[in-house]
Amino acid sequence: MQQRPIHPSSLHLTLSSCFLRAFFDETRTDSANQLRLLEAVGIGTDTLAADNGRITEDQFAALYRLMAAESKDEMLGLFSRPLAGGAMKFGGYIMITASTVGVALYRYSRFLHMITDDVEVVVAREEGIGSVTFVEPAGPRRSGTMGLELLLKVIHGVMSWLIGRNVPLISVDFAFAAPSHVDDLHTLFPGPIRFDQAATAITFDVGLLDLSFRRTEQDLRVFLSRQPSEWLCSPSAKQPVTHLVRTCLLERGIGSFGAAEIAKSLNMSSRTLSRRLEGEQTTLKHIQDTLRRDLAIHRLTQTRDPISDIANDLGFGDIASFYRAFRGWTGVAPGAYRREGGAPQADA
Repeated sequence: MQQRPIHPSSLHLTLSSCFLRAFFDETRTDSANQLRLLEAVGIGTDTLAADNGRITEDQFAALYRLMAAESKDEMLGLFSRPLAGGAMKFGGYIMITASTVGVALYRYSRFLHMITDDVEVVVAREEGIGSVTFVEPAGPRRSGTMGLELLLKVIHGVMSWLIGRNVPLISVDFAFAAPSHVDDLHTLFPGPIRFDQAATAITFDVGLLDLSFRRTEQDLRVFLSRQPSEWLCSPSAKQPVTHLVRTCLLERGIGSFGAAEIAKSLNMSSRTLSRRLEGEQTTLKHIQDTLRRDLAIHRLTQTRDPISDIANDLGFGDIASFYRAFRGWTGVAPGAYRREGGAPQADA
């Protein structure tokens, strides 16, 4: 049986249990509330505890929305004072009437200045490079480091949403040491990341600031109804050849498409493909394994497909091999992951 094609945009990113643990730690969510919240959004406690556990973007988005509603704080206590419900909405209305992306970002920076004094957001341009920089006041940091990570991702996500495509980044700087969930930051931000820098910032082609856009109130309502998924958009610009390979495997079927066929479909030799992937610090095997993991998670949580069919479609010779691989990817068995994720159990 050949895997049914999945459009790349429908396969959402996954985040590590390490990210989830850091998120709970910085939002100061105690153990009892962690268990209650996880159960409410269909994330198993085994997934949280596993060193290699994974959660889907949809699960994290549901968790975020639930915590924001309960705390009445859109930044979940990650800043020194709450951001009342509706902050993102009013920020959005301020931006969508702007003439260009640069004007929209400047308006949003002024809005943030009114509602938080943890950072000042500065939009600038210099020698062909645009930037958004967080200037923190002197003294101890007022916000959590994850608060800075997520706010920077909000700004990048909003930029991407305004123009309708993912904004590639020249650089991503953080004014703190690399966290335990550093791999998740490489997943979230489409550009080279540096830590222990003078300020938290992103840089990009200055021409993006002069782009005009058209976004309506209806567009904004849809954007807000889906947050944080809309600003957690999975980047592809950081590794363009990797993205092409993933797209090829998604469209053709990962269980039956080999290296030579992939290279041919991308109009390059196998040697050239290998060399270009090496330049992006990855390999075809790593891409295939990561994609198998994400496809397995997608189908376990989004479909009723029997586990035996999923294993076969992903190219596993037998279901036992799939079970071993899935435990290695996530720390839990496929059946347990499906029950925790809320999808009906089709078979064991």
